[in-house]
Amino acid sequence: MSEVINKKIHLVNVIIFCAVLVLGGIASLAMKKGTVSEMENRKLASFPVYSDSALWSGDYFRKIDEYYSDNFPFRDRWISFSGSFRNVFGYESSDITIYNPANNAEANENLTDTTKKVNNGPLPDDGATGEVKKRVFVFKNRAFEMFGGGEAMGKSYANVINSYNRLNLPGLQVYNLVIPVALEFELTEKYKNLQKPNRPAIENIYNHLDSNIKKVWAIDEIRKHREEYIYFNTDHHWTSLGAYYAYRAFCETAGMTPVSLDTVPSKVKQTFLGSLYRLTRDPKLKSNPDSVRYYKFRDSVNFYIGSAAKPGIWTKSKMYGEGASGSNSYSVFLQGDLPVVKMETQHKNGRKILMIKESYGNAFAPFLITNFEKVVVVDQRYYTGNLLELLKYEGITDLLFINNIFAAHTPFHIDKIKGLKQ
Repeated sequence: MSEVINKKIHLVNVIIFCAVLVLGGIASLAMKKGTVSEMENRKLASFPVYSDSALWSGDYFRKIDEYYSDNFPFRDRWISFSGSFRNVFGYESSDITIYNPANNAEANENLTDTTKKVNNGPLPDDGATGEVKKRVFVFKNRAFEMFGGGEAMGKSYANVINSYNRLNLPGLQVYNLVIPVALEFELTEKYKNLQKPNRPAIENIYNHLDSNIKKVWAIDEIRKHREEYIYFNTDHHWTSLGAYYAYRAFCETAGMTPVSLDTVPSKVKQTFLGSLYRLTRDPKLKSNPDSVRYYKFRDSVNFYIGSAAKPGIWTKSKMYGEGASGSNSYSVFLQGDLPVVKMETQHKNGRKILMIKESYGNAFAPFLITNFEKVVVVDQRYYTGNLLELLKYEGITDLLFINNIFAAHTPFHIDKIKGLKQ
């Protein structure tokens, strides 16, 4: 009797297994295929085009495998379930390197802060606990990147900016603004060794800049507002409010009057789960989503998208990518990471600024239209033209380098900035 029951159980298992395969196959063929994964913020693989070379190299079947892997039924739901399942059973974070001034190598060289302190130490321990997931610190239902850049790399960044200043272009004033990471303002005493302090690292860069380059101490202005919504909870970027406080610091350095946010209407994109949530899939972050506010300035502005290879070729467009949504909501600023854009305003004060940036600069740039006749924004990662030609062609009077502290300590970004003038 037990053998008969055992055979029936095996038969049922086979039937269920085959039914799942058949139904899954039918669903995979019948269901509409997506082109973008909102959860992973990337394009999904498309079905490959056949060619003899692709077949014999093995690429054809490999790409078919990628296509079905990206397009199986209810894919995002399964990924979300997998993340929740892993979270229940704990998270492996043995590959994480925590900043320790006693034993870290070049990435944590000794830096000293010789300027007057601006209450820039860690906060008192409040009993809150956090954990590291995939090189991200999850703390108080928020996610933070951890900085550990070294003195030598900061000096290299400064030297590249000096090289532009030493071109001695007539009437050109150079500025540098290094953006601190969010964790700088949230660390408690318990976790003070989790990352390298940002202010001495920024000071190291500024100390190696030429004396006539104007240094913007945005970190001190931002710190005054550390309890406000200045960085996202689930994304590595700052909010437009954080960018605004950096803009105020820039105006102070440049001798300009910043616009008051009370006079500027705004719009908000709700329920934004950003890059750090997608990386960790932490349910605490999912329960604390972000919103993206962007300001609609009253000044009449003409916005143009330029050629990445040649100055003087502009196509009129819109300053905000209002169609951006979901995990891509930060792309509302300047329509995302375009190689070069330009804003022309009603101000006729002769001040024309060119800003060299990575994605942090997207939320910052719109504020400049209240102070400058012209604002040109170059993304150091994607612009392939000759920057010196662009500076001359647009009659630029002010050159601003603005990068987050990670980019300012990364060879990739340093090399990209250096290559702009070649």
